[in-house]
Amino acid sequence: MTYQRELKAIALPVLVENTLQALMTLADTYLVSQLGLVVISGVALSGNILAIYQALFIAVGAVVSAAIAKSFAQKKENERLHLSQMAIQLTIWLSVILGGLSLGFGESLLALLGAGRAVSQAGGQYLAIVGGASLSLGLMVCLGAMLRAQGQTKWPMVVSFTVNALNILLSGLAVFVFRWGVVGVATGTVIARFVGVGLLWHRLSYRPKRLNFQIDKQLLQQVFPAAGERLMMRAGDLVVVALIVQLGTTVVAGHAIGETLIQFNYLPAMSVAVATVILSAQAHGQQDDQLLEEIRKASYWLAFRLVALVSGTVLLFSPWLIRLYTHDAQAILAAQQVVWMAFIGFPLATGTLILTALWQGVGRARIPFVATTVGMWALRVGLGFLLTIVLGLGLSGVLIATIADNAFRVFYLGYRYQKLFRRAILAKKS
Repeated sequence: MTYQRELKAIALPVLVENTLQALMTLADTYLVSQLGLVVISGVALSGNILAIYQALFIAVGAVVSAAIAKSFAQKKENERLHLSQMAIQLTIWLSVILGGLSLGFGESLLALLGAGRAVSQAGGQYLAIVGGASLSLGLMVCLGAMLRAQGQTKWPMVVSFTVNALNILLSGLAVFVFRWGVVGVATGTVIARFVGVGLLWHRLSYRPKRLNFQIDKQLLQQVFPAAGERLMMRAGDLVVVALIVQLGTTVVAGHAIGETLIQFNYLPAMSVAVATVILSAQAHGQQDDQLLEEIRKASYWLAFRLVALVSGTVLLFSPWLIRLYTHDAQAILAAQQVVWMAFIGFPLATGTLILTALWQGVGRARIPFVATTVGMWALRVGLGFLLTIVLGLGLSGVLIATIADNAFRVFYLGYRYQKLFRRAILAKKS
């Protein structure tokens, strides 16, 4: 059917793009691993803060994608141009704020997470450079989302390939040839991303002629819940990382290695979620609840099959992959725990991503915001603290709490969907 072809046409290029971005992180982690466990831990902690930045940019991109897709369905060309301009301006403002935070307080933020002085210094250098130039990340995410919503799904994939190849080249030269260490790896990442921004900007159809740095209040009202949901998620992740820090530098390093590997598990679901936002926004713009239900089912089962394949492959090869990063027995054990628990919990994580995307597509981002806030802070953080610190389960406690969080969110998001849309569909049929 048409929507199934469109789902794959959007999701598969995004999957390739996300895989390439994950490979960039994998390459950075490998290069950094050559500098020792202290540096791995520092960069891993910085990565958790940078993940918050990226999540905020992705939230902006999701809202813009939904709005532009809806305007296409309703054939409102002037609105598309206006939305494009507002999205870029909002991204620039957000980048300035996050960049200033990274430059001024990067090392202090890592210290607040409980990192030691050596770890904070190493991670602070990375955060100051990559986070300070967060405009490169923000514009890449924003412009890529705009192009996909306009129907140009393959160009962001091509740009990601170019950016990854350039990043690996520059970072590799910095570590092995010029001996610039973590500063060189970070600088290579930033330069590669700015090249990507230029390539995306060149291809943009609805390119604003000028920027006045005013922000549309209506767009902000849509962005705030989506950004809040991502912020609650990533801020909770930081607290969870702070719990893991209490278990020692070796466990932190092992957890970071495991997280680096399992990021591939969720790439298919994240990619299908991008398509779900766009297609559900179009269906909602056409007021077609039956089509929305079909998109929900097709999205979940496509994501489920792909995630099952990837997570099973990562689990199968994890013993060899983990040893590429470290031969420390405790770090290896921690990484293996992360990989196993991610495989066990992937059906729930997949459901969470797809249902969140659907709600964002229909303009109800407040519902995932509530689900994430309660699930993250009551279960992933609260239950995680109880199991990890109070009951002494160690890293296993954090991983069990993560599965419990995803289970709650799937139930809540699914219940609200059934209550609002499925009943409306059944009422129309009867």
